[in-house]
Amino acid sequence: MRLSLFVSVAFAGLALTGCASSGFHQVSFAGETSLAGAAPPNGKTVHVVRNVRMQDTLLETKIRYKLEEFLLQRGYAIAPADTADLYVLATFGTGERMVAGIAPIFREAEVKTERNPNGQVTRQRWVPGRMEYLRVPLVKNSVWLQVLSSDAKYFRSTGQVRNLWRGESAVVAGSDKLPATLPFLIVPAFKYFGKSTHDIVTVDLRDHDAAWK
Repeated sequence: MRLSLFVSVAFAGLALTGCASSGFHQVSFAGETSLAGAAPPNGKTVHVVRNVRMQDTLLETKIRYKLEEFLLQRGYAIAPADTADLYVLATFGTGERMVAGIAPIFREAEVKTERNPNGQVTRQRWVPGRMEYLRVPLVKNSVWLQVLSSDAKYFRSTGQVRNLWRGESAVVAGSDKLPATLPFLIVPAFKYFGKSTHDIVTVDLRDHDAAWK
Protein backbone atom coordinates (compact mmCIF):
# COMPACT_ATOMS: atom_id res chain seq x y z
CA MET A 1 0.00 0.00 0.00
CA ARG A 2 1.44 3.38 -0.97
CA LEU A 3 0.84 5.68 1.96
CA SER A 4 2.16 9.04 0.87
CA LEU A 5 -1.40 10.32 1.21
CA PHE A 6 -0.82 12.58 4.18
CA VAL A 7 1.42 14.95 2.30
CA SER A 8 -1.46 16.44 0.36
CA VAL A 9 -3.12 17.68 3.57
CA ALA A 10 -2.90 21.46 3.90
CA PHE A 11 -0.51 22.72 6.56
CA ALA A 12 -1.91 24.58 9.53
CA GLY A 13 -0.52 28.01 10.38
CA LEU A 14 1.55 26.72 13.26
CA ALA A 15 4.19 28.48 15.15
CA LEU A 16 7.87 28.70 15.48
CA THR A 17 10.76 30.82 16.69
CA GLY A 18 14.45 31.10 16.16
CA CYS A 19 17.96 30.12 17.07
CA ALA A 20 19.52 32.32 19.70
CA SER A 21 23.12 31.09 19.64
CA SER A 22 25.20 28.02 19.03
CA GLY A 23 23.92 25.14 21.14
CA PHE A 24 20.67 26.88 22.07
CA HIS A 25 17.38 26.78 20.22
CA GLN A 26 14.07 28.43 21.01
CA VAL A 27 11.47 26.30 19.27
CA SER A 28 7.75 26.99 19.16
CA PHE A 29 5.06 24.43 18.65
CA ALA A 30 1.33 24.27 17.98
CA GLY A 31 -0.94 21.26 17.61
CA GLU A 32 -4.48 20.54 16.56
CA THR A 33 -6.55 17.48 17.51
CA SER A 34 -9.56 15.66 16.08
CA LEU A 35 -10.05 17.54 12.85
CA ALA A 36 -13.60 17.51 11.48
CA GLY A 37 -14.87 15.73 14.58
CA ALA A 38 -12.70 12.64 14.08
CA ALA A 39 -12.28 10.49 17.18
CA PRO A 40 -9.09 8.53 17.99
CA PRO A 41 -9.34 4.79 17.28
CA ASN A 42 -9.68 2.45 20.23
CA GLY A 43 -6.76 0.26 19.20
CA LYS A 44 -3.10 0.82 20.07
CA THR A 45 -1.37 -0.45 16.94
CA VAL A 46 0.43 2.05 14.74
CA HIS A 47 2.24 2.12 11.42
CA VAL A 48 4.79 4.88 10.90
CA VAL A 49 4.44 5.72 7.23
CA ARG A 50 7.51 6.12 5.04
CA ASN A 51 7.38 9.59 3.53
CA VAL A 52 8.31 8.95 -0.10
CA ARG A 53 8.26 12.66 -0.93
CA MET A 54 11.22 13.55 1.27
CA GLN A 55 14.36 13.91 -0.85
CA ASP A 56 16.69 13.50 2.13
CA THR A 57 15.99 9.83 2.72
CA LEU A 58 18.57 9.52 5.51
CA LEU A 59 16.89 12.20 7.64
CA GLU A 60 13.47 10.76 6.82
CA THR A 61 14.60 7.33 8.01
CA LYS A 62 16.09 8.73 11.22
CA ILE A 63 12.87 10.59 12.09
CA ARG A 64 10.73 7.56 11.26
CA TYR A 65 12.79 5.35 13.57
CA LYS A 66 12.64 7.93 16.36
CA LEU A 67 8.86 8.07 15.96
CA GLU A 68 8.64 4.29 16.24
CA GLU A 69 10.83 4.33 19.34
CA PHE A 70 8.70 7.05 20.94
CA LEU A 71 5.40 5.30 20.16
CA LEU A 72 6.68 2.02 21.58
CA GLN A 73 7.57 3.86 24.80
CA ARG A 74 4.02 5.25 24.88
CA GLY A 75 2.51 1.75 24.79
CA TYR A 76 1.77 1.44 21.07
CA ALA A 77 2.64 -1.68 19.09
CA ILE A 78 4.21 -1.27 15.64
CA ALA A 79 2.07 -3.00 13.01
CA PRO A 80 1.95 -3.45 9.21
CA ALA A 81 0.09 -0.87 7.16
CA ASP A 82 -2.79 -3.23 6.40
CA THR A 83 -3.64 -3.96 10.06
CA ALA A 84 -2.66 -0.84 12.05
CA ASP A 85 -5.24 1.28 13.88
CA LEU A 86 -3.26 4.47 13.41
CA TYR A 87 -0.99 5.92 10.75
CA VAL A 88 1.71 8.41 11.72
CA LEU A 89 3.81 10.37 9.27
CA ALA A 90 6.49 13.02 9.63
CA THR A 91 7.35 15.60 7.01
CA PHE A 92 9.92 18.38 7.14
CA GLY A 93 11.26 21.23 5.08
CA THR A 94 12.12 24.91 4.89
CA GLY A 95 10.08 27.96 3.97
CA GLU A 96 8.00 30.77 5.38
CA ARG A 97 6.15 29.93 8.56
CA MET A 98 4.24 31.92 11.16
CA VAL A 99 6.69 32.32 14.03
CA ALA A 100 6.66 33.84 17.46
CA GLY A 101 9.01 36.82 17.34
CA ILE A 102 9.95 39.71 19.61
CA ALA A 103 8.97 43.24 18.57
CA PRO A 104 9.83 46.53 20.37
CA ILE A 105 6.78 48.61 21.33
CA PHE A 106 7.05 52.17 22.69
CA ARG A 107 4.72 52.88 25.61
CA GLU A 108 3.76 56.49 26.29
CA ALA A 109 4.30 57.95 29.74
CA GLU A 110 1.30 57.35 32.00
CA VAL A 111 -0.05 57.50 35.52
CA LYS A 112 -0.72 54.01 36.84
CA THR A 113 -3.37 53.46 39.48
CA GLU A 114 -3.10 50.61 41.97
CA ARG A 115 -6.18 49.29 43.76
CA ASN A 116 -6.82 46.90 46.63
CA PRO A 117 -9.13 43.85 46.32
CA ASN A 118 -12.10 46.09 47.22
CA GLY A 119 -11.41 48.39 44.29
CA GLN A 120 -10.19 51.31 46.38
CA VAL A 121 -7.28 53.36 45.07
CA THR A 122 -4.17 52.71 47.15
CA ARG A 123 -1.52 54.48 45.10
CA GLN A 124 -0.92 56.40 41.91
CA ARG A 125 2.51 56.51 40.36
CA TRP A 126 4.11 58.14 37.33
CA VAL A 127 5.62 55.78 34.77
CA PRO A 128 7.85 57.43 32.14
CA GLY A 129 7.83 56.49 28.47
CA ARG A 130 9.67 53.25 27.79
CA MET A 131 10.30 50.47 25.30
CA GLU A 132 8.61 47.13 25.93
CA TYR A 133 9.37 43.94 24.04
CA LEU A 134 6.33 41.85 23.19
CA ARG A 135 5.99 38.43 21.58
CA VAL A 136 4.14 38.84 18.30
CA PRO A 137 3.42 36.50 15.36
CA LEU A 138 5.77 36.99 12.42
CA VAL A 139 6.25 35.25 9.09
CA LYS A 140 9.89 34.24 8.62
CA ASN A 141 11.89 31.71 6.69
CA SER A 142 12.14 28.67 8.96
CA VAL A 143 13.08 25.05 9.25
CA TRP A 144 9.99 23.06 10.24
CA LEU A 145 8.88 19.57 11.19
CA GLN A 146 5.28 18.38 11.06
CA VAL A 147 3.91 15.14 12.52
CA LEU A 148 0.50 13.85 11.42
CA SER A 149 -1.63 11.01 12.74
CA SER A 150 -4.62 9.53 10.91
CA ASP A 151 -7.30 6.89 11.38
CA ALA A 152 -5.86 3.92 9.49
CA LYS A 153 -9.00 1.77 9.46
CA TYR A 154 -11.05 4.65 8.09
CA PHE A 155 -8.56 5.15 5.26
CA ARG A 156 -8.52 1.48 4.34
CA SER A 157 -12.33 1.30 4.23
CA THR A 158 -13.02 4.62 2.45
CA GLY A 159 -9.78 5.65 0.75
CA GLN A 160 -10.08 9.04 2.47
CA VAL A 161 -7.75 10.62 5.03
CA ARG A 162 -9.22 11.52 8.42
CA ASN A 163 -6.55 13.25 10.47
CA LEU A 164 -6.72 12.84 14.23
CA TRP A 165 -3.85 15.15 15.16
CA ARG A 166 -1.22 17.29 13.57
CA GLY A 167 1.50 19.34 15.15
CA GLU A 168 4.27 21.48 13.80
CA SER A 169 7.44 22.88 15.31
CA ALA A 170 10.07 25.08 13.72
CA VAL A 171 13.00 27.36 14.26
CA VAL A 172 14.02 30.41 12.24
CA ALA A 173 16.94 29.20 10.13
CA GLY A 174 18.10 28.65 6.57
CA SER A 175 17.82 25.41 4.62
CA ASP A 176 21.47 24.57 5.35
CA LYS A 177 20.54 24.21 9.04
CA LEU A 178 17.90 21.53 8.44
CA PRO A 179 19.97 18.47 9.55
CA ALA A 180 21.33 20.28 12.63
CA THR A 181 17.97 21.59 13.85
CA LEU A 182 15.73 18.54 13.30
CA PRO A 183 16.78 16.88 16.57
CA PHE A 184 15.51 19.96 18.41
CA LEU A 185 12.29 20.16 16.40
CA ILE A 186 11.36 16.60 17.23
CA VAL A 187 11.45 17.22 21.02
CA PRO A 188 8.26 19.35 21.27
CA ALA A 189 6.59 17.21 18.59
CA PHE A 190 7.01 14.20 20.89
CA LYS A 191 6.24 16.08 24.08
CA TYR A 192 2.88 17.32 22.81
CA PHE A 193 2.00 14.33 20.61
CA GLY A 194 -1.78 14.00 20.41
CA LYS A 195 -2.42 17.20 22.36
CA SER A 196 -4.14 20.36 21.21
CA THR A 197 -2.40 23.65 21.96
CA HIS A 198 -4.54 26.74 21.57
CA ASP A 199 -1.56 29.07 21.89
CA ILE A 200 1.99 28.95 20.65
CA VAL A 201 4.14 26.90 23.01
CA THR A 202 7.77 28.02 23.18
CA VAL A 203 10.34 25.42 24.19
CA ASP A 204 13.94 26.36 25.08
CA LEU A 205 16.34 23.57 24.16
CA ARG A 206 20.08 23.03 24.39
CA ASP A 207 22.34 20.44 22.81
CA HIS A 208 21.82 17.84 25.54
CA ASP A 209 18.02 18.10 25.12
CA ALA A 210 18.06 16.89 21.51
CA ALA A 211 16.17 13.68 20.72
CA TRP A 212 19.18 12.11 19.02
CA LYS A 213 22.88 12.94 18.60
